[in-house]
Amino acid sequence: MSFHFSVRSSASGCTASVLRSIAWAAWLCGAAGLAYAKDNPTAEHKAFEDQLRQMAPAKAAPPAPVAMSSKKLPASASYEFSDATADGALGTSEMRKANRVAAEILQKRMEETRPTDFRLIREAAGADVVVLSGVYDRVQDVLRAAQIKHVVVPPQLLDQMELLSTQTVMLNCPGNVSEASIKKLRDFVARGGYLVSTDWALRAVEKAFPGTIGHNGRTTPNDVVSVQVHDDHEPLLRHVKVMRDHPRWWLEISSYPIRVKDPKSVRVLMSSQEMAQKYGDGAMVVSFQYQQGKVLHMTSHFFLQQAKLGSESEKQKGSSFAKGAGLSDKQLSELAQKGVAVDDVKAGELNAAYSMQQVSTNLIAEKQAQNEDMLRKQYSAKVKADDVALGSGDAQKPTGQSPRLKKDFRVQVLERKGTQAKVRDLFGHEGWVDAAALY
Repeated sequence: MSFHFSVRSSASGCTASVLRSIAWAAWLCGAAGLAYAKDNPTAEHKAFEDQLRQMAPAKAAPPAPVAMSSKKLPASASYEFSDATADGALGTSEMRKANRVAAEILQKRMEETRPTDFRLIREAAGADVVVLSGVYDRVQDVLRAAQIKHVVVPPQLLDQMELLSTQTVMLNCPGNVSEASIKKLRDFVARGGYLVSTDWALRAVEKAFPGTIGHNGRTTPNDVVSVQVHDDHEPLLRHVKVMRDHPRWWLEISSYPIRVKDPKSVRVLMSSQEMAQKYGDGAMVVSFQYQQGKVLHMTSHFFLQQAKLGSESEKQKGSSFAKGAGLSDKQLSELAQKGVAVDDVKAGELNAAYSMQQVSTNLIAEKQAQNEDMLRKQYSAKVKADDVALGSGDAQKPTGQSPRLKKDFRVQVLERKGTQAKVRDLFGHEGWVDAAALY
């Protein structure tokens, strides 16, 4: 089973159809076993993984020797590991190294200066972060380098998937999803999910949340622009700026500048004066709340593929950036022992990669903290038994098509009538159950 994707031409900005095989993700660390933090919705995670396995294409087993059997062996389900790579699969060799080294520096700094956030992203289960694969961007490579567990799913399967309110969905460029998936993403964010997207995926965000942000109608050439951080106290921007020089972010050929349509609700977190002067609008990273959830979109890519070094400080060795970020000589020595060659990349390359990774990591940490609060305050009840069907009304019995809850599913009690309770689960299903079925 395979799927058709579009690939951006580096020469003309046009798209050409290419055939790519399906990529399935398990755990970033390469282990097939499941390990959850104690407060994670374990039963729901298992249900989410089960649906991925069911949607995975059949993988034919090798035929048995004729002497043993003349029967054709049955196909078996395929559930493969993430297609992420430690050093990245896109861009120049220098930026692949920079992305890898930046992730190592980021881990060291978070472990020491932000232990709570570090714990949150380490305790995230793979099912907490869902990457919708693309062609021009590979956030899964950034997540792998930063050791954040995740699953990778082709965007074509979003129509069939049920998303959890506790999840962060990361939509790689180009972000081609169906109209049904657009509605699904909007509903997902409305009930608490986080959506993160890049570049051409702006089209999907514009459709899902009309009147917030959109494409300004222009496109960029292959370019690198200086980016300014607006608010160092904003949680999503913590520790993004390290050097005196502003980070320089790469723009793919035909990147989409962001037009902010609703400045009252949309926050511009990072912008670029160069971007505004050259291409009409300067917003580079924007975010907005939508009901209970959040959307973050950036013009650049998660995985920066090129850099442009201007000042002398940007051309210095990578260790100068690492020390500016707060790493000690001892920590640099520890990285060297792990085979992380910090001085194989330039300070400016690290500055660009690090800032992008910090924004993405901050968002995941924020979402995990929000999950702890949401589970404690909203989804405080659990289902006692397995296979509890939801009725459409307090006096109406469930049918064969009714959503069914599994044992230990967390639910939010929305209303009570006598012995009946109207509940919503983390997948967004709503209906009535006997209150005695909850604890």
